[in-house]
Amino acid sequence: MGQNVDEEIEENVRFCEELMKRNPDFVPEESLSDLDDLDENGADDVTPFVPSEPEVLPKREPMIKEVPSPPEKSGTSVWKTVRSLLICIVIALAAGVLLTKFVANYTLVEGSSMQPTLKNGNHLIVEKISYLFGEPERFDIIVFEHSANANYIKRVIGLPGEQVQISEGKIYINDKPIYDEYGDGSMDDAGIASEKLTLGPKEYFVLGDNREGSEDSRSETVGPVSADKIIGRAWLRILPANEFGLLH
Repeated sequence: MGQNVDEEIEENVRFCEELMKRNPDFVPEESLSDLDDLDENGADDVTPFVPSEPEVLPKREPMIKEVPSPPEKSGTSVWKTVRSLLICIVIALAAGVLLTKFVANYTLVEGSSMQPTLKNGNHLIVEKISYLFGEPERFDIIVFEHSANANYIKRVIGLPGEQVQISEGKIYINDKPIYDEYGDGSMDDAGIASEKLTLGPKEYFVLGDNREGSEDSRSETVGPVSADKIIGRAWLRILPANEFGLLH
């Protein structure tokens, strides 16, 4: 039949010893407790097991490798260059058109009708800003459209709604003479202004400073100048260089 109690105990001890031989690191919790008790009672010293700290490896920074972009094809690069050039040309043309239409443009004086203020061959800048937000004033030098092929440059004398008359070489506005500081030469020919001439709500009476050699509002071919024909105010003389300056 089966083993008695003593035999079972001995067999279990042998089994434990065999297990300890095969697994020296194996220490049952009960055995540790027993060893602690032995130490407290003055038995053999037992050095407690202290696990070693894990080795800390140095931290490595993540490596970022730059991936070079693929080279552009020559055809693509040329197209981008051409496209950029076209955009620049379009912007320049648009800016030029806008500047010419709304800001200023260049004009060349031809003839002697504005002497001595302006001479043949003078290069001028005509500004338009003033007349976008205001109206021409007396004695302004203006450029206006006379015909499809010709622009005239003259000085404003009469304003909208005023009555103009030239008599004995003098200019009268609303029956009162004005000081003609810009006129050069006599003004024997009064033209259509020999009689009182009433200007419309958007009309201007203009004269050339060379009063003897100017085709202006005295002439039936010119007459009063409508506001919608005025291009701008002659503002700056740029050439010749020795006469560079603002115009008055």
